[in-house]
Amino acid sequence: MDFSVADAVSICVQNNLTFAAFRLPNQNQPALIVQSGAEPRTISPGDNYNSLNGFMVAPFAVQDCCPAFLIEPDLFYGTKVTEDIVSRLNGLRNTKLHCKSCLVPEEISKTEYLNLIRTIVGYIHQGTFEKVVPSRVKIVQGYYGSRLGVIFDLLCQTYSNAFVYIFNNGDHLWIGATPEPLLLAMNGTMQTVSLAGTRSFTEENTNIGAWNSKERLEQEYVTRYVSKVISHFNLTNVDLQGPYTKKAGNLLHLCTDFSFSAGELKGRLGEFINNLHPTPAVCGMPYGLSLELLTNLEKHNREYYAGYLGPVGPEGKLSLYVNLRCMKVLPDKLALFIGGGITADSEPEDEWLETEIKADTLLSIIHQL
Repeated sequence: MDFSVADAVSICVQNNLTFAAFRLPNQNQPALIVQSGAEPRTISPGDNYNSLNGFMVAPFAVQDCCPAFLIEPDLFYGTKVTEDIVSRLNGLRNTKLHCKSCLVPEEISKTEYLNLIRTIVGYIHQGTFEKVVPSRVKIVQGYYGSRLGVIFDLLCQTYSNAFVYIFNNGDHLWIGATPEPLLLAMNGTMQTVSLAGTRSFTEENTNIGAWNSKERLEQEYVTRYVSKVISHFNLTNVDLQGPYTKKAGNLLHLCTDFSFSAGELKGRLGEFINNLHPTPAVCGMPYGLSLELLTNLEKHNREYYAGYLGPVGPEGKLSLYVNLRCMKVLPDKLALFIGGGITADSEPEDEWLETEIKADTLLSIIHQL
């Protein structure tokens, strides 16, 4: 009897195993990585990223409660999950109890979020900031642990062009379907993107001419930032394509693609990633002041929201994605993280609606259960 990766995910969650399951965009088959030991390897900025092999997870901002880490592939399944594999997974069990995952991010009201947007727009009008990207949390009550395998499977079926994942490191259990690559590498070529601006998917909105100056400027800030990082590393022969509209589930975003030779980053991959992340698509400009402002204004800890994650492997292969359209799984609830870019022309009601539309990426799946 054969089982699906979703079946294996359910077993891993039930046994509190250190694991990650993921499905790359536009691929049919998900993969599963299971680490036999409980504690993942912590990653430091100075580590050799080219030597990493497994599933990497990094937070929005490094803190003691949320380090960057690597789930190592003691067991790796990229095809069908057999009865023998299920038996092996059932033989593993992590009985160590943790408490960090029980910290509940604070949910704020619509009125509070609108006031937050007005405050940020005020700072932008003063000339202190060009763009700031606040976020909020939406809480869904209920126990969903036993249904995470089903949720993972539904995300894979529904969002074919997204990076779908679930991971557990003992302290944190997260699941999501993100549209935004941070850095991809294969066959000697690296790719990154400038992705910002959000509209509902309609035929009219696929025409970039229908987008307004606020949305175009929001994306242009990210494009400038990525270009500056690439210039700082003296990368040559950079191919730039865009901006164009990119479909992400029921949404559209403005996107510009960058590609260059991976060989130009030899020995500097970790440094490049740490310079690239976080981009203005998830933080703001200028970076340092935006991060300080968000730390002071947001009532929740972003933890791994707006960080990055994905499989890394030998021979320079990596698929790292920004952790958007995601939620943290808690014992009796789900915490959905959503945000949006604010510029001088932002209207608070429109920004609230944008976060509601983004939340529907996951809520539409939860409502199918």
